[in-house]
Amino acid sequence: MMSVVPLPANEETRLAALHQANILDTEPESRFDRLSQLAAEICGVSMAMISFVTADSCWPKSLFGCELGELPRESSAAGWIVAGTEPLVIADLTIDERFNQEPFYIGDDVVRFYAGVPLITLDKHAIGVLSAFDFQPREIDAAQVRMLKHVAKLVMGQLDLNSMASALETASADGEQLKQRLVLNEKLLKRLEHHSTVQAKNIAELKEQLRDQKCVGEMYGLVARSSNDGIWDWDLKTNKVQFDDRWKEMLGYGEDELTDSMDEWLNRIHPDDLELFKTEIEANLIGWTTTLNNEHRLQHKDGSYRWVLSRGMAAKNDDGTVYRIAGSILDITDNKGAEQQLLHNAFHDVLTGLPNRALFMDRLKRSLNRAKYRPDYLFAALFLDLDRFKVINDSLGHQVGDELLIGIARRLEKCMRPGDMIARLGGDEFAVIIDNLKSSEDAIQAAERLHQEMSIPYLLSGREVYASASIGVALSQAHHETAQDFLRAADTAMYHAKSRGRGCVELFDTEMHARALGQLQIETDLRRALQREEFRVFYQPIVSTESRQVRGFEALVRWDHPEQGLLSPIRFMQVAEETGLVIPIDQWVLREACTQLREWQYEFPMNPLLSISVNLSGKQFAHPDLCEKVRRILDETGVIPLSVKLEITESSLVENPDAAAHILRQLKELGVRISLDDFGTGYSSLSYLHRFPIDVLKIDRSFVNRMSVSKNSEIVRTIITLAINLGMEVIAEGVETEEQVSQLASMRCDYVQGYLFSQPMRDTAVHELLTITYPKNKRPQTAIA
Repeated sequence: MMSVVPLPANEETRLAALHQANILDTEPESRFDRLSQLAAEICGVSMAMISFVTADSCWPKSLFGCELGELPRESSAAGWIVAGTEPLVIADLTIDERFNQEPFYIGDDVVRFYAGVPLITLDKHAIGVLSAFDFQPREIDAAQVRMLKHVAKLVMGQLDLNSMASALETASADGEQLKQRLVLNEKLLKRLEHHSTVQAKNIAELKEQLRDQKCVGEMYGLVARSSNDGIWDWDLKTNKVQFDDRWKEMLGYGEDELTDSMDEWLNRIHPDDLELFKTEIEANLIGWTTTLNNEHRLQHKDGSYRWVLSRGMAAKNDDGTVYRIAGSILDITDNKGAEQQLLHNAFHDVLTGLPNRALFMDRLKRSLNRAKYRPDYLFAALFLDLDRFKVINDSLGHQVGDELLIGIARRLEKCMRPGDMIARLGGDEFAVIIDNLKSSEDAIQAAERLHQEMSIPYLLSGREVYASASIGVALSQAHHETAQDFLRAADTAMYHAKSRGRGCVELFDTEMHARALGQLQIETDLRRALQREEFRVFYQPIVSTESRQVRGFEALVRWDHPEQGLLSPIRFMQVAEETGLVIPIDQWVLREACTQLREWQYEFPMNPLLSISVNLSGKQFAHPDLCEKVRRILDETGVIPLSVKLEITESSLVENPDAAAHILRQLKELGVRISLDDFGTGYSSLSYLHRFPIDVLKIDRSFVNRMSVSKNSEIVRTIITLAINLGMEVIAEGVETEEQVSQLASMRCDYVQGYLFSQPMRDTAVHELLTITYPKNKRPQTAIA
């Protein structure tokens, strides 16, 4: 079996660094392809790849000599490299115990040789791998590995170029563009120094390493061409500059059309850029900076200007005086043309044009920092979640859903004052910053204005559509440490608002946070409980009003918590519903109850058969594979389907009546019976009793408890009479007195359950009850097939 690929200790921050590189899912680029080709040529092999390692896969940015898709991380050599952050050279994969159980196929051939070096950020995060491989086993020497590492630095230098524009834009917020740009350039100096070292100094290093080999000139040319840069070398002693062919080609000149004078360069720099360029050159000469990094415009032979990024590094004598500067220029004209649109797309939602989560969080962070230094400054973050948006999407289509999101965005924008900000976080979630508040009441009033604006119907594809949102409000007075904490507080308040009903507003308080942490702990414990099988099924008897004998049971789940003991569903079921964990819990209960019922039916055969009632949550009922799961459980447990009653609440039916009717018909085809639970507490529409194939009606305990009042007694009688006329059985829940049993029996109610007969009991207690109720000498002798 193949060894398990270890995870780096810094995996979380490594993935964050990969995300910040903004390289995943980008189009192929020739500049990276040249570098992967160079890696193959260094190793003398036919194939190479530049890949980036995500949480579960290796995504190829560049391929040379082969065609590959994403590779699973757990079976890749790249996974080992990012875990160890060191080069990995394997002469023959087929005899390496880490990989010989799962050969690396490309087409019909097996890869034998592999060499890879990590792509490492300045923060020491290995985010990807530069690799070369071949179908034949081979060895490579230390010099070739060092050259691969240099090419890996070239790859990271290209990523630096990608991130510079975005970083500079972020730093120039609030109108202080020039000042912030200079500050950021200082912060980026180490990164740019790293890149310029690769482009200039490392070329010299490569030449030195290859001096004893025959391919010195060829390898030097490969490195220069792979960078796509124009190379320059300024000798200060002679004041002459050597420009390579690529440098001249960028400006439209041939090999012999430019002299070796520095004026050839300076005279072509745009007047607006010349002074800054000279200043930075001078700073490099006198040692104020260790590298030259400057963007400027150079005049092309045709008279137009091309944007270039010039990088260089000074070489010094022993006394510290600079005697030459060498470096490169890169044509970035196309990048400049697309820069603004790229930046807009990076920080704005594509659908609505609103700021996205990244830009919102940046603004929230700045507002939070401002509040820390100005005690009188108050602002609020609002978290909006649309109510029933999924219903609109599912019923009217995603196009209408998108139109609604755009319409809401335009409405909410109208409510913004100068200084406020609205963003779309994703899906049906929006966030708002309300700036310069006088009190918490201002924030609540702002939320109400948003509600009012949203309440006006939207005309979408010829339909009137209404929308509302649940809104959570968090104030800066709460002293949140980070922007993430602040937004989480507003989100928590939103969930409390949603729990109160649609279109509500809730202001965050610290107790909400404590409750949210408690809910999170319950979710964690629930997941463990499923793994450790901590749930138990208890059974409450269902008794015939005519014979007073037990005819079935309702299966009720309990959680045998290792620290808190036995917990009823009221303690955990809401969290299970919200997280979707209720689905595996429901399935477990159904399987356990059916298995137990089958055993009881064998040991206590009777006519009619013992039955079991099992609750289905709304999420389980709406799950697409519900019928298949039920069918499989019936088959595996061997229980007689007719003795299984699936209890559905009214709310599960009204969300989408047509779909609900279809699901119920499918369940009926399996042979099970359908019970409508807690009738009278929900919508209580009598039309549902005609529309859906319901076999059993369960009257809620709230009606039974109030039967002493004649009005309520007549309601119960009406429900029972209606159910009988529709051919349904009737079960009354919550029966606690003999008087209630007598009344229900007189109304022709079929069955009752409640504490009068028994609390929910364990399976062992049920067995004892059945043994007493149905002794062997009184049991029917018919076998159950």
